[in-house]
Amino acid sequence: MNLKRIFQAGMMATMLLSAVVAQTIQEGLKKIEMRQMEGAKKTFKAILQKDATSLEAQYYLGKIYWMQQKNDSALALFQKVVTSYAESPLGYIGQGYIYLNQKDEKNALAMFKKAVSNTKSKDPSTYMSIAEGYIYGKYPNVEKAVENLDNAKEVSKNNPKIFILRGEAYATKFDGKGNAMTNYELATDLDKNNVSAWYHIGELDARSKNFKEATPALEKVKSLDSLYLPVYPELAELYYYSNKISLAKEMYRIYLSLADFDLEAMVRYASFLYLSKDYDKAIDEIKKIQASDTTYLVFNKFLAYSYYEVGKYPEGMKPLKKYIDQTPKEKITFSDYDYYAKMLRKTGQDSLSIVWMLMAFNADTTHSEILGQIADYYYKAGKYKPAADAYQFKISKSQVPQTSDYLFMARAYYNLATYDTIEDKTLKPGQYDLADSAFKKVIDMDPSYIPAYVYRVNINVYYKDTLATTGSAVPVCDSLIEHLKNDTVQAAKNKANLMTCYKYLGTYYLKKKDCRKGKEYYLKAKELDPADKQVREILSGLNC
Repeated sequence: MNLKRIFQAGMMATMLLSAVVAQTIQEGLKKIEMRQMEGAKKTFKAILQKDATSLEAQYYLGKIYWMQQKNDSALALFQKVVTSYAESPLGYIGQGYIYLNQKDEKNALAMFKKAVSNTKSKDPSTYMSIAEGYIYGKYPNVEKAVENLDNAKEVSKNNPKIFILRGEAYATKFDGKGNAMTNYELATDLDKNNVSAWYHIGELDARSKNFKEATPALEKVKSLDSLYLPVYPELAELYYYSNKISLAKEMYRIYLSLADFDLEAMVRYASFLYLSKDYDKAIDEIKKIQASDTTYLVFNKFLAYSYYEVGKYPEGMKPLKKYIDQTPKEKITFSDYDYYAKMLRKTGQDSLSIVWMLMAFNADTTHSEILGQIADYYYKAGKYKPAADAYQFKISKSQVPQTSDYLFMARAYYNLATYDTIEDKTLKPGQYDLADSAFKKVIDMDPSYIPAYVYRVNINVYYKDTLATTGSAVPVCDSLIEHLKNDTVQAAKNKANLMTCYKYLGTYYLKKKDCRKGKEYYLKAKELDPADKQVREILSGLNC
C-alpha cells in the first residue's frame, strides 16, 4: 500500500470538496443578490448537509433568516458560528444583528466591537457587514450605517460596493433620496458598468415615480447583464404604471423563466397579476403557490378578491374568511370586510351581509357610503325604521352630507308613518314630523326639487293639519305655488297637488273668517278644474 498516494488522494478530495463548497457558497450569495432568498436558503442548507460545520453556510443562512425577521432561527446559527469559530468576526456580527432587532444597542455594539477586533486590518468587509445591520434590520439607523461605511472607506477608498451601501442607507429615510442617488452615481463613477449601482439608480427613480429617468437606468442593467433577475419585476412594474401592460407581462415571463419558477418569483408575479386585474391568471398562479406553500396568508385575500371579480362568489368566501380569521384584527382592512359582505349579498345572505357591512364601517369610518348601502337594503326590503336610522347615522358620520341622504331618510320616515302597520300608531305623528323636517332640509339644499315640496304638502295637509285649523301647511303650499307659477310644465304635472293646496288654503282662510281670501283660493281651484264638484258647491255657498 502506497501511503503517500493515499494521503495525496485524500488531500485532493478535500481540496475538490472545498472548491465545490466555495463555488456553491458563491451561488448562494448570488441568489441573495438576486433577491431569491428561498433559493439561497436551499443552497446553504444543501452545503450544511454535506458539511455541517461550514462557517460561511451557517452565517449566510442565519443572515437570510435575520433578513426575514426569523430571529430565533438566525440566532441559533450565529451562536454555532461563535462556538466553532471564535476567531471569526462573522458570528459576532450576526449576534449584533439580533440585538439590533431587539433594540439593544449596547449589546449590539459590544458584538460589533468584538467582530472588528477579530478582523484583518485591511479588510473592509466587517464594517460593511455591520453597516448592513443598520440598513436592513428592523430599525434602520442611517447615521450608524454611514459611520461604519466611512470606516470601511478608509480601508478601501475606491470600493463601489461601499457607495452602493451608503445609497441604501440614505434610501431608508424619506428625505434621503438625494443623498442616496449621489452615492449610487459615485459608484458608477468608480465602475461605469456596475450592474448593482445602475439597478439601484433605476429602482430609486421608479420608487420616486420618476419613470422617465428610471427606464433608461433599468434598461442599461438589462443590457449589461441579461441574467440580473431583480431588474425584470422592476421593469414590469414600471411598464405597468406606464400603462404598457403587455410589456409588463413579458418582463414577468422572463423573470419567472430565469428564476426557474422560484416560489418568491411566483409570489411577486401573482401579486402583479392581481394588481393588473388579470384575475383569472392570478387565480391560477395563487393556486399553484398554495399547492406547495400555504404560509403566504395574504394570498387568500388576493384569491378571494379575484374570485369575486370574475363572479365566482361562493369560491371566494372560504379563502377570505380564512384570511380574516387568521390575520391580526388591526391588519384587516375595510375592503376585506366589504368584499365578504358583497359575497354574502351575492349568495343571498342579505341579513348577514349587513353585519359585515357594519364591521367594514367600524374598520374605517371614512367610508360612510357603506351606511347608505345598508340603508338602501332596508328601504328596498320595506324595513323603514332601520332604513331611517341608517340614513340618519350616515348623515351624522358624513363631513358633507348629501341632499340624497336627507331625501331618502325623509322618504323612509314618511313610508314608516304611512304604510308600516306594525308601528305603534302613537308614534306616527312624530315620524311625520321627522319626515317633514328632512324634506325641508332637502328644499334648503336644493330649492328646485319639486317632489320635496309635494311630500311636505301631503304631510301637512293630510296628516298634520287635516282640519285646516293650525295653518302648518300654509307656508308649504305657498312655496309650492310660488315655484310652479312660472313653470307650466311642472304645473301641469302637479295639477293634483296644486288643487290640494288651493282647497286647503281656501278652507283654512274661510275658517279664519277671511271669506274674501278663502273664496280667492277656491276660485283658483275652479280655474284649474272647473268640473270639481266640491269646489263648485263651496263657491255656491259663499256670500262674499
